[in-house]
Amino acid sequence: MEDICRNMGVSKKTIYEIIESKSELINLVLSQHLAKSEEELTEVVRLSKDAIDEMLQLSMYLLNYIAHMSPSIIYDLQKYHPQSWKLIETYQETLVEQRIYNNLVRGQQEMLYRSDFDPRVIAKLYVHKTSAIVDQDLFPAAEFDKALLFKEIIKYHIFGIISEKGLKSILRNYKKIFSI
Repeated sequence: MEDICRNMGVSKKTIYEIIESKSELINLVLSQHLAKSEEELTEVVRLSKDAIDEMLQLSMYLLNYIAHMSPSIIYDLQKYHPQSWKLIETYQETLVEQRIYNNLVRGQQEMLYRSDFDPRVIAKLYVHKTSAIVDQDLFPAAEFDKALLFKEIIKYHIFGIISEKGLKSILRNYKKIFSI
């Protein structure tokens, strides 16, 4: 808080007249960031040409988001600001999961994804697989590059749900991404 006050050129007393605590400030900033993220995800979906394009764009957006999240920030939020961390978890478990679910349904309707899976189950699995990337016990940052992990999860996900028609689309449009 001292750094924030110094950078803003105001006293702590002035800040605390507006914000009750550091935790409240973190929650406000995080809530604003998540709302902006929601707007950006809406735009990704709007601009996508098909379900595969949408999934890749959503995944790249999430990859960028995760790649720029420092392990120390994650640790601090989990340990010292659990209410703020809960905002992130809720965001993933509701908004991201709903986006992935909608994409899965779209892909099945477009016949780019197989029809023999339950989109609700796969959407939950996707969210929890991507959440595992920030688990330092499972994937220590010193041993695993988050970007590589996420790319592997995306390939695993796409090739697990894709139909024959979708595979042809990947071969035609996304060879470079999948190194096929």
